[in-house]
Amino acid sequence: MIKRIFILCVLIITAFYVISEDNIKTILAGIAIFLIGMHFMEDGFKLFSGGTLENVLKKFTSSSFKSVLTGFITTSIVQSSSLISVIVISFLSVELISLTKAIAIVFGANLGSTTTAWIVSAFGLKLKISLYAMPMIIFGVIFRFSKSSTYVGLGNILLGLGFIFLGISYMKEGFDTLSASIDLAKYSVGGYLGIFIYILIGAVSTVIIQSSSATMAIIITALAGGNILYIDALALAIGANIGTTVTAILGSLTSNQNGKRLAFGHFIFNISTGLIAVALIYILKDLVDFLSLYIGIEEKNYSMKLALFHTIFNLLGIIVLYPFIQIIVNLSKKFISDEKYKKPSKPIYLDKANIKIPYNAMVSIQKELHHLYDNAQKAILHAISIHSTELKTKEDLDRIINAEVKKIDTDLDSFYQNNLKLLYSEIIEFALLSQQNMNKEQNEYVAQLKLASNIIVKILKDTRDIQKNMNFYLNSKNEYIKKEYLEIKRELASTILLVNTVKDPTINELDTSIMIQEQKDITETFNTSINNHIDELIRNEKITSKMATSLINDSTTTYNICTNLLRIANIIFIRDESLRKLGEIENEN
Repeated sequence: MIKRIFILCVLIITAFYVISEDNIKTILAGIAIFLIGMHFMEDGFKLFSGGTLENVLKKFTSSSFKSVLTGFITTSIVQSSSLISVIVISFLSVELISLTKAIAIVFGANLGSTTTAWIVSAFGLKLKISLYAMPMIIFGVIFRFSKSSTYVGLGNILLGLGFIFLGISYMKEGFDTLSASIDLAKYSVGGYLGIFIYILIGAVSTVIIQSSSATMAIIITALAGGNILYIDALALAIGANIGTTVTAILGSLTSNQNGKRLAFGHFIFNISTGLIAVALIYILKDLVDFLSLYIGIEEKNYSMKLALFHTIFNLLGIIVLYPFIQIIVNLSKKFISDEKYKKPSKPIYLDKANIKIPYNAMVSIQKELHHLYDNAQKAILHAISIHSTELKTKEDLDRIINAEVKKIDTDLDSFYQNNLKLLYSEIIEFALLSQQNMNKEQNEYVAQLKLASNIIVKILKDTRDIQKNMNFYLNSKNEYIKKEYLEIKRELASTILLVNTVKDPTINELDTSIMIQEQKDITETFNTSINNHIDELIRNEKITSKMATSLINDSTTTYNICTNLLRIANIIFIRDESLRKLGEIENEN
């Protein structure tokens, strides 16, 4: 209720100034247009890159130093540290990169975000960039009518740039005219008290606007218009950096544990950097004045000096904190545990941040299928009286088959309802939402993953159908029926063992495909062999008709389970499309 009243008051105050003050209206319009531009830019790069950003972040993060450099370069290009953070969080959620490297990327992204200040101060204030904005907006709209996601993405980027330029132009115009009627600079408070006041203003502004780039654009245009003093602008820039931590923390609330840990690392970096900048603000100010002489920045060009200051104190933060990245990682893991993520029914990899990033969404679904399969496999093995921890090698398989059968109480119906059903539903829902942002090939692959999740559920239900007879006949005094059910048990366990073997990511996909095909041949041989045995046992009256009926039904069900297990392995563990489709054709045959 209080929140609603606060928002209503803010809207009323904003409406008053929009109606009564032309200068304020122009500035607020500029901010709004700038934020719209940032939104279009982010969406544009997601579509236009076609996975390029993701591939760059994945390939060029082999060390912490490369991760910092990659974070800096990619953020400088896309002009959005929040976009890079979203991609990094999505990578973390599917374990494509480590938390150490993710935090290093965020360090670099903070430095990369300072390029916005350089662009605004170097071009936005010196050129009439609104002239460049209009053609960008026009062509952006044209490209958005395309059916190609690449051109739509390019259209969004052009629209974003156009709106950003237009927003800067409006803000500059508003502050220029405002300075003629109101001298805001005279309200400046000197000393460290003033610095802390302006840091707070900068932080609060960034939290409200939800964009440090927009806050920096406002600060630079206000400084260029003479509305604020240079030293106050430096404090505002520090505050903008600190304010982004609140934005990151709020964004991480719906993320998984690693997303929260990344926000923790972001918080530590920005707060530490802010404290360093505050402590050294006058020294850094003198350093900026000194360096400006050598890089061609005019003495009175405070806007570009602010951009240089913004870069220096972020760079200083990286230099000071880089050696302590691992300590930050350890602290984040200590404060943010994984306890509540250990439930079998809870998704581990389905982070909402991945839904709009097709490549990461596919990896999320694929890894969550691993999780679904691992849970189902444990229950399946228990249903045939095998502890999952006991089955690691072929030698284990021989030992298990020859050992005395000890029943493991497993209610597969209850397991499905309490564990598998919710996880299965989450996968399907996530897949459906993700497919809206995917191209044809990506949609086809996700359709295969959904099929695999459905097959896993079917396998569990088929295992339930043979469980009762398995438990009964494995302890039968009739050695002939017992032997046949031991063969059924062996076939199920050996197929699961094969699937667990090909899960190893170090195995070449061609070798994986060959191993799956070899196991298919073994399964076919098993099916033929057991049918021949059944005929022989019936003719020789070794088993009763009731036993024979059960054995026929259960052997057929076992054959279907094993075939489906291999289908799952083919879909989940083979990413090469041609190999996967070859396996699918063989399954159909």
